[in-house]
Amino acid sequence: MLTTSELKAKREKALAAAEAILAEGRAAGGLLEDAAYYRCNQHVAEADLFSRQIADAGAADEVETTRRPNGTSLAIRGDSRRITSGLEEHETHALKPEQRFADWVREHRGVEDHDLALGDYLRAMVLGAKTDAEKRALSEGTDSAGGFTVPEILSAQLIDLLRARTVAIQAGARTVPLTSDTNHVARLLTDPVPAWRSEAGAVAESDPTFGRITFSPKSLAVLIKASRELLEDSLNIRTELPRVIAGAMAVELDRVALFGSGSDPEPTGLTNVSGINEITHDAALTSYAPFVSARTKVLESNADGVSAFVLNPRDDGTLAGLADTTNQPLMKPEAIRDIPFLTSMSVPTNLGAASPPTDSIIVGGSFRHLLIGMRSEIRIEVLRERFADNLQYGFLAWLRADVAVEHAAAFSKITGISA
Repeated sequence: MLTTSELKAKREKALAAAEAILAEGRAAGGLLEDAAYYRCNQHVAEADLFSRQIADAGAADEVETTRRPNGTSLAIRGDSRRITSGLEEHETHALKPEQRFADWVREHRGVEDHDLALGDYLRAMVLGAKTDAEKRALSEGTDSAGGFTVPEILSAQLIDLLRARTVAIQAGARTVPLTSDTNHVARLLTDPVPAWRSEAGAVAESDPTFGRITFSPKSLAVLIKASRELLEDSLNIRTELPRVIAGAMAVELDRVALFGSGSDPEPTGLTNVSGINEITHDAALTSYAPFVSARTKVLESNADGVSAFVLNPRDDGTLAGLADTTNQPLMKPEAIRDIPFLTSMSVPTNLGAASPPTDSIIVGGSFRHLLIGMRSEIRIEVLRERFADNLQYGFLAWLRADVAVEHAAAFSKITGISA
């Protein structure tokens, strides 16, 4: 068993590695690449594990909190430091974009950390365990059929990597951790109405109307192939394999969150929910007027403003090329100047009645009212025989998720954007 001094040394080493990655991100303009973000979270998780072990040994004293560039809290416990999720300060049924799913799993599911990267675990599923940590994780994840499930804390880390690549979540959509096949979240349909009263007069009764959101998670799957040589020899497979899986799933989750048809097995996306505001443009973009109109519709619905607009890169390029009467780049109006414009290839450009169709759509609103429900377990199976003649392995991964909207009128869609 490690001594307290040894635990502190390991924790400081992990934190130094995380700080080095953050420093590189700051030097590069404040943004981390996906692989760097994943490595940083791995080091933070290691430091968190060592801090809890130190606390269990009775070496903890009071906590002082500062802020990290990625929005999480860096807590200082005596001479130690650890990342905390801040869940105790916010509602816990839905995670904000800056809150980590892995933290929720640790706090609400009683799951312990693994001193192991997800990529190492996936490689060990094929090549066998090389370390004690891999042996313990494989033993924990072995199922009755001889396959492997991903330990819940490692699943949560993959979900966080996926969330970081999902534009709808970058826009402000919240993540609801789902704990069963059917989950319900309450929502307020109508507000109570207060009324003035005379002295000793009766108080007018006004009851709020509540409804509920039902999540019924559906399955999203992807198949990734990798050669044995790649798994054995690649120095960066520990980050690249999870990144590829998360990236593929993020693109489709983004599409469904915004544009899902609702026909089984696909969830109903935001733009197909009844009650969303619509601005019918039916022309090419020549100004920012449609965005101002979309914002106005949201504000008229008593929503809390527009957190972002999501559009296809084609339309973002059109806006960037607009010029004013002096041939200078056309500036955003004051009303929408500070609203982020986020691009996603998940936004279609094949809508409309033309042949071939070339229209697109733009979505804006208060994205905190868009909820993405996700089960915390991700299943990954290795297909050993299917690609054996090429010395390849298939990684079949699937998760279960659903989409819901708390307040449809908090969003506007601009339709008929022609090329």
